[in-house]
Amino acid sequence: MADIFREVDEELQQERAATLWKKYGGWVIALCVGIVLAVAGNVFWREYQAGQRAEQAAAYADAAALLGENKPREAAEAFAALADAGDAGYAAIARLSQAAALVDADDIPAAAETYMAIANDASVPAPYGDLARLHGVRLRIGSADAPTLHSDLAPLLTPGNAWEPLARETEAAISIQEGNIDAARESLKLIADNPETPGQLRQRASELLQALGG
Repeated sequence: MADIFREVDEELQQERAATLWKKYGGWVIALCVGIVLAVAGNVFWREYQAGQRAEQAAAYADAAALLGENKPREAAEAFAALADAGDAGYAAIARLSQAAALVDADDIPAAAETYMAIANDASVPAPYGDLARLHGVRLRIGSADAPTLHSDLAPLLTPGNAWEPLARETEAAISIQEGNIDAARESLKLIADNPETPGQLRQRASELLQALGG
């Protein structure tokens, strides 16, 4: 991590910020995929243990197996089919898994579009919709314009939102992209000064804040 912060310090100028994000964006995408799969796997396992929706559980397992066979495109298609045919609970999980599979297939535009479709679907429970929104915004850093990204991220920045700390970190990355280092420092300070923020995220915010001269 020290190398990342050192490069941030060296590339504060507006025209280099976007390049820096692109360089380390893969790390963020990997984090996104890990969160999605962890959430999806946890929900799937609870459903499976309860003995409910056996057909859908089997379909989900088959789709997940395609990922294990290094067939992310086929897995994405299978998750999409399950989302179309399943009930509301399984549909949300299947869509999240579809988007994660698209990331694995290196189809970032399609993954971002799928995440944002989930985020804007009022029938999706808030925790899943908010998670999708976070990923949808992060995947578009460096490709979408900053005002649009700030607007899309805004619903997650309310106090008490489960994803607020990660949303603040994302807000800082968007600000770096547009060359607004003062705004980035402000977002990172909110993370670092909040005692309820998970320790690892607070430490990361503090170190990046220091690298940015805050």
